[in-house]
Amino acid sequence: MMRSALVSLLLFSSAFGISLDDINDKPSSRQKNFLLWQYLRQDITPSQASDAFYQVDNVNERFFFDYADKTDEAEIKYTAKCMREPATNFPIIEQDDCLMLALSPAKAIALKNEEREAIAVRLNNKFGNIQWLRAMNQETFYTSAENLNNETTLFRLAGANYRYEHFNHTLTPEVLSALSDLHSFGSIVHLAVSDPKMDQLQQSLSDITGGRFDPQTHFFLAMNSIKYGKLGIALDHLKEARSRYYYTMDKDKTLFWMYQITKDQNYLTELSQSLDINMYVLYSRELLNLPTENYFTTLPTREHPDSIKGINPFEWRSFSQEIMASKPETVSDLIDRCDGNESIGIQGFILEHTYGPYIHNFTMAYDQYMTSISTDKKALMYALMRQETQFIPGLISRSFALGLMQIMPFNVDSISKVHPLKPTAYFDMLKPELSIAYAISHLKHLEEKYYNPILIAYGYNAGFGSTKRLLTEGGRFLPGEYEPFLSMELMGNDENREYGKKVLANYVIYKKELGEEVKITSLFDNLIQPSQSDYFRAEALKLPR
Repeated sequence: MMRSALVSLLLFSSAFGISLDDINDKPSSRQKNFLLWQYLRQDITPSQASDAFYQVDNVNERFFFDYADKTDEAEIKYTAKCMREPATNFPIIEQDDCLMLALSPAKAIALKNEEREAIAVRLNNKFGNIQWLRAMNQETFYTSAENLNNETTLFRLAGANYRYEHFNHTLTPEVLSALSDLHSFGSIVHLAVSDPKMDQLQQSLSDITGGRFDPQTHFFLAMNSIKYGKLGIALDHLKEARSRYYYTMDKDKTLFWMYQITKDQNYLTELSQSLDINMYVLYSRELLNLPTENYFTTLPTREHPDSIKGINPFEWRSFSQEIMASKPETVSDLIDRCDGNESIGIQGFILEHTYGPYIHNFTMAYDQYMTSISTDKKALMYALMRQETQFIPGLISRSFALGLMQIMPFNVDSISKVHPLKPTAYFDMLKPELSIAYAISHLKHLEEKYYNPILIAYGYNAGFGSTKRLLTEGGRFLPGEYEPFLSMELMGNDENREYGKKVLANYVIYKKELGEEVKITSLFDNLIQPSQSDYFRAEALKLPR
């Protein structure tokens, strides 16, 4: 594969130390931020650190603390030191502003009542409202409508265990009504209904009717009402959510659930006519024995040595801006600039952007790097690839996941210790052959314990341990009237929840195209059979009771 001059420079610089000259002329972007992140972790002077830090676009804690460790700016070092102070040091912090920087609901849990009161008196709201600190000393929460804003601060920020210990009880109609008027009500609903332990609060929320909330809050309320058998209330919330949702997939999921609780074939038929390709639509078409045809897998190509291959992250950033601004009459010119087998995915990306939602890109680029794996694993790889990057190899995420398969830097470090292919720098992971090879290795680790493609997708996105906890804590994904769908909808991690759904739909399409068609209903059935879906619950079933 040919490399552009810029990618070669980045690879060289990463291997032997990134310089400010490599960074200064780059446009503000997450791609530049990734260079800056690596630079700030090198052995540099305070002056060099300052030159780099003030080029960061949208500073977050990761950058702030990295800079604080390098700089000689007294104010920055002071702020970072205060933010890192543990609760045990609160009584000996002399400066009020430092104490405020250190203070948080999660840390304040460790304090005694008298310590919290002393801090509240001392700070006296001079740096902002800290009445939530006094609220922590209350014996009960959500029992009256008098202090709901401060109590809700604790509900949202003090952690799951604190919520369970202090808020998991039934609510009076007066408190429930007052809560539903709060701007933060959506957060309350999300955190409550997605935590299996919050059963008593969930029962209270299942009685809420009406309201004009954001669509996702209506949807969560619907799922919660279904969980407690209140299907009429759920149907009203679903109708309200559908009228407010913008994206087709979100509208489709409301139709799916309206069918689930009413068994009205009209909902199923309407869902099957959606132009989107998602797990809800595939489910409806399977039940109605209808094909899915509005997608493409191949495109005519010719070898073009100067075509855009999407590996150079800065080149891709510029080209993608052209794509976003394009019109149907200019699409052929854009495609001509990225012709060739290595650019099939990019051409598909352009076509889908231009003509969606009528057609969808399910191309199969980079097949030459997957000749050693099974057809099933190839389907899974393509399913993940489509969701991760839409086949664009030069992508860098906000969290600095890299390349076609979005491998995180810490996973690159771990896999490289045992993999025969050794990157010389993180930017090597923008090369499709390395990204695919490392993803195959990572999937092998996941597939040893997770047997259903959606569980593998959860693990790939949120981590091995997170998926294990999802399965082993809270009684999710067990047989039930609306399972595994309720468990899939009531996951607390928004990104992971939607990611898994999309990968599953991709997997079904790719299995068909690769000659091993699979029924999505069978995958759903497998998910609620612990002995078939994952190692951890299968092993637990073998233990004596």
